[in-house]
Parts: sequence; structure tokens; C-alpha cells
Amino acid sequence: MHAPIISRGIANACTALWHQLLRVFSTAKNYLVNAIRKTKANSATDLIDALAHGGDLDDIRRLLNAGAVVESTDTDGLTILHLASLQGHRDLVELLLSHGAQVNARTLAGSSTLKVAATMGHLAVVTALLEAGAVIDLPADDGYTPIAVAAANGHTEVVMLLIQHKACVDIPQNDGATALTLACDHGLVEITEILLVAGANVNRTDNAGWTPLMSAARHGHSDIIRLLLRNGAPINAKGPQQATALRIAAEFGHLDATRVLVHSGALLDEKYDDGTTALFIAAGNGHGDVVQLLVNEGADMNVQSHSGATALLMTAMYNRLEPLRILLDAGADVDLEDSCGWTVLTMAYFSGYPQLVHLILERQPALMRN
Repeated sequence: MHAPIISRGIANACTALWHQLLRVFSTAKNYLVNAIRKTKANSATDLIDALAHGGDLDDIRRLLNAGAVVESTDTDGLTILHLASLQGHRDLVELLLSHGAQVNARTLAGSSTLKVAATMGHLAVVTALLEAGAVIDLPADDGYTPIAVAAANGHTEVVMLLIQHKACVDIPQNDGATALTLACDHGLVEITEILLVAGANVNRTDNAGWTPLMSAARHGHSDIIRLLLRNGAPINAKGPQQATALRIAAEFGHLDATRVLVHSGALLDEKYDDGTTALFIAAGNGHGDVVQLLVNEGADMNVQSHSGATALLMTAMYNRLEPLRILLDAGADVDLEDSCGWTVLTMAYFSGYPQLVHLILERQPALMRN
């Protein structure tokens, strides 16, 4: 008869004990969470993790106020200021700087916060970093400076700002390339012009011996070529293996670039170190339109290389039907032999190119009697 009363008493006692345990657990949990937060606030990745995972300005401010280490880095040496610069957060950059972030901090690869911001084209962040005293020409380990990466990535306004702050436009990277070289490589006309106006050296070569004009010719950037020539680039300067800009443009089949160089006074028959010319390389690479242009402009079709080869022989060697047709129609000498005694006909025949053999005999039927 009293069992229900006893059961209720036990149940009430258990409930009270359970609630007490919950309170103890909750207190312990809160203490543990706070301890973890406090520890994390001083950990190497707390600020970086917060920003990387969507934390806003207020989140970062709370962490800073809680004692987060503003100069903490990740495994690559990236600081929170690097990450803020990378993402273009000017307000956050200024907040971090006000909390003592080092404006010239560098990653393990030597990249400064300014270089990071310049790479991404974040004008406002670049401005803030410069105002905070960032070293404007501080190179990374690869030698790339802020203005070099800004130029390479087409960030015109950043390039202009850096020049206004007296950035040096001619500092070479480890490979010898300058901001001008990089702009020419990428066909960036406006940036190229800005750099030239700022005094960039149009004649400077990289470690391989390439001039900005040669770089522009390789990529077929005709407008860049015109701009460089107007600013005094030597049109017949020689680079690796004695190649000229014309030779390079012809090699890669850039018709308009070749035309610009020819009409600007490039020497048509200037020889490579093996005795070949622009016409040779265009014919051997199968660039019929370039071959036609060079022939029309008066290139010597019968120049022989050090091995006695001709442009005509190159077409037979590499099975280039259209350049062969152009050269035959223009009157190239089919009887010239190389140092091994090969003519265009014997080369085509023994190389197994029946189309070429047929075309040669069609254009020069007298050869069938020889």
C-alpha cells in the first residue's frame, strides 16, 4: 500500500540528482569550451581559420580582443594579413594593422602582403598597405616584385599606383624577366605602354637572351610589337641561337606579327646560327601563309644553310605540301643539293611522301627525265 509513495520518493530523488548532474556537466562544458576558445585564440591558425571559413570583420575583432595572435602563421607561413590581402578585405587589413600586424610579413616562399594583394589586383588593399609603409619592391624568393606580378596579371590600376609610389620597373626576377617582359608575354598593351612611359628598358634581355620584342613576337602580339618599335626596340637584335624577332614570329606562324616586322624593316634573310632563315623555319613548320608573305616581300628562296639545305628541302623533309607549292610556283631552285646530295625530289621520294613527289614532278616535268 505504501510502495507507490516510496517509488515516487525514489523517482523524485533521482530526478533531483539528474538535474544536479546536468548543471555540473553544463558548468564543466562551458568551462571547457571557454578554455578551448581561449587556447584557440592564441593558436597558430585561429584567425586564419575564422577568415577562411567565412568569418566576418566582427568575428575577427572578437578574436583579436580575446587575445588572438595577429602574427600567427599557417604551415606555409601565411599570416592573417596575407589572407585578408589575398581576399581583398581592406577594412580587415586596416583592423589587423591597427592591432600590430607586420605589414612586410613574408610567407615561407618570401611573398609579402603587398605582393599578394598586387597579384590579385586589389587596389584598395594595395593602397592601404602602401600607406602603412609596405616595402614597395620587396621581392619573393623567385625574385618577383609586386609590380611584376601586377603587370603579369593585367592589373593596370595597381601598376599605375605602384609606379606613382616609385616602384622600380626594371627589377629582374630570378629568370631575368622584368615587368615589361611579362606584360609583353601576355599581350597587355596598356600596361606595356605605362611601363615604357615610366622608363622601362626596352632592350633588356632575360637570362635566356630574349628581349621584350622577341617575347611579343613569340606570342604574336602585333600591337605590342608596334609599340615596342615606336619606343626604340632594336628590330634586328639577336637572341638565343642568333634568332631575331622576325625569325621567332615566322617560326610560330604569326602572320600579322611577321608582316609588322617585315614592313618595319626587319632583315628578311638574317641567318640563325645554323645558317637557316625565317623562310626556312616557316616552310619547315608548315606555315604556308607566312611563307607566301616572305616570298612576296622578297625573301631569298635559295639560301642554303650550313648543311646545304634550302627552304624547299625543308618542305620535303617535313611533308609540308602548301609551302612546297608556294615555293615551286615562286621559282625556287629544285636542283640545289644539301651536303649529303639530297634534292627536294629525292628527299620527298625517299621520305615516302607521294603527294609531294607528284607536285614536284607536276611543276617540274623535266625532272622525270633525269
